[in-house]
Amino acid sequence: MDHVDFDREPPANLATMVMAFGGWIDAGQAATGALRHLVRDLSAARLAWIDPEEFFVFTQERPDVRLRADGDRDIHWPRSEFFAWQAGDGRDGLLLFCGPEPHQKWRTYTKAFLDVAERCGVRRIVSLGALLAGAPHTRPVRVTARSTDPASRALLEAWGIYRPPSYEGPTGISTVVLDAAERRGMAHVGLMGQAPHYLQNAENPAAVQALLTYVARLLHLNPDMSHFAEAIQDFRTQCDQAVARNRATREHVRQLEQEYDAAAGEEPRTLPQGELDSEKLMREVEDFLRGQREGGAEGSS
Repeated sequence: MDHVDFDREPPANLATMVMAFGGWIDAGQAATGALRHLVRDLSAARLAWIDPEEFFVFTQERPDVRLRADGDRDIHWPRSEFFAWQAGDGRDGLLLFCGPEPHQKWRTYTKAFLDVAERCGVRRIVSLGALLAGAPHTRPVRVTARSTDPASRALLEAWGIYRPPSYEGPTGISTVVLDAAERRGMAHVGLMGQAPHYLQNAENPAAVQALLTYVARLLHLNPDMSHFAEAIQDFRTQCDQAVARNRATREHVRQLEQEYDAAAGEEPRTLPQGELDSEKLMREVEDFLRGQREGGAEGSS
């Protein structure tokens, strides 16, 4: 199979795939964080990987160099990996995918991606994503969903999270993959979380937990969620401290809280109105959080 290497012979009973792409539609690293948690919790073994050479510009997505215990170094290239999990009780298994959004040759990439899915027997794809929105960090993370499958749509409507597609504009690789998957007869469900726009690059455990909760309910899984409560509390405490340092920041978050509460279950505007310098706010909050993390690392060394 072009551009794909398999670690072993793939099973043909992985009826559902869960996928998450990093980058543009992974605000707060929520989608990839939820996917990685699933892989660890299920002890899913890697099945295959897409060779990055044709699809990535390495000056934009640089490989990492890491030291080994013996002092030598390894180069780690951008990883686009498939993992397989078998239920072990006669049920169909899961194919799990996590990788960064490729830079080029999206149609070629999509064909290679879906060829793997077809070979594994995938009939439905569940995509995870998260967008930056006018959502305060002090409130529960909103998740919305869409589906091409009537049964899944009815379930999502019962949960109160179904939203018909309405977005027009630039799109990401997940939309391209799902469009091609539909032409191959694969149904899909999309789960989309919302992360505060002023915390663009900060990993958001609350958003990770929200997506993970819904995908687990959808797939009848019971992942270990025990560590999230403490991680979310620590994250919110750090955000509160960052917000408290600046009056404009405090007022901005207060405005977001009022809009969130007034919406009463309806989707808020993607970003709030006003003259606030959002980029400056984002930099200040992220610099504070980065300093907190680095200070904690030094204190524990």
